[in-house]
Formats: sequence, structure tokens, C-alpha cells
Amino acid sequence: MKITRWDKPYNPNVDELKKILISEGTKPYTWVDEPGTYYGDHSHTFDEIRWVVSGRMRYGVGNEEFVLGPGDRLDLPAGTIHWARVEGDEPVVYLCASK
Repeated sequence: MKITRWDKPYNPNVDELKKILISEGTKPYTWVDEPGTYYGDHSHTFDEIRWVVSGRMRYGVGNEEFVLGPGDRLDLPAGTIHWARVEGDEPVVYLCASK
């Protein structure tokens, strides 16, 4: 698992993030989760990328919990059991991609 925190002095731009993911050989798509959305423990058969554009999402992997905000990126290897929940009262917009 790898978390990359946004360190730029401006808010992330969905088109900029998509270009980066495409350059990595993925086919990103935009996803929106409304407040209250919760995904219980699950895993994927592929390496998963989630890149938050706006809002906040809490993730749990094993005994670890963390919150991703605008610009933060999560790379999860295939088979990693994790859960996710929208944090706060704002929808979360993020890019999804897989390898």
C-alpha cells in the first residue's frame, strides 16, 4: 500500500490527474460517493488506484485507518483487504484506475 499526499499549492484538477494516470498506462474514470457511503471489507483482483479530487474518504487496511483529502492518492496492491467510508457531509469525487 502506498499513500501519496498532495503537496502542491493549488487544488487538484481532474484533467491533470487523469493525464498522469493515462501516462501510467491506466484507463481512469471519475466516481462520486455521497455522504454516508460505506464499502465494507473487500479486495480486488487487480492493483487499485484511488485519487481524491474533492471531499474526504476514510480507508481502513488491517489495523490502520487514514483519511484522504483533495489530491491524495492511494495505491493498493491486488488482494489487499480494505474498507472505505465517506468522511463528513460532502460528496467525494475521485478517480479510479487499475493496473
